[in-house]
Amino acid sequence: MLLSVVALMAVMMAMSVSPAFAAWNETVVSGVYCRTGAGGDGGYGITTVGSYPPFVKLDRNGDGWVCYEYSVERGYHFYEDRLL
Repeated sequence: MLLSVVALMAVMMAMSVSPAFAAWNETVVSGVYCRTGAGGDGGYGITTVGSYPPFVKLDRNGDGWVCYEYSVERGYHFYEDRLL
């Protein structure tokens, strides 16, 4: 029983840190990078921030872009892009 609990905790920890190691690929907008490896059924992309308040909060670098990934289980997940 204890071993299965420890194994479950290890899996949960590995899943929580794996996005930090995802590759960043340049998008169609030069100099704007988004993570790869999003949900296989949906993919990833970028969208403009505009005046939509949740996007404005996410756009910490102020470049006017946020990335998104889509999967059937989670729906849309928006996150900040990276400028390199």
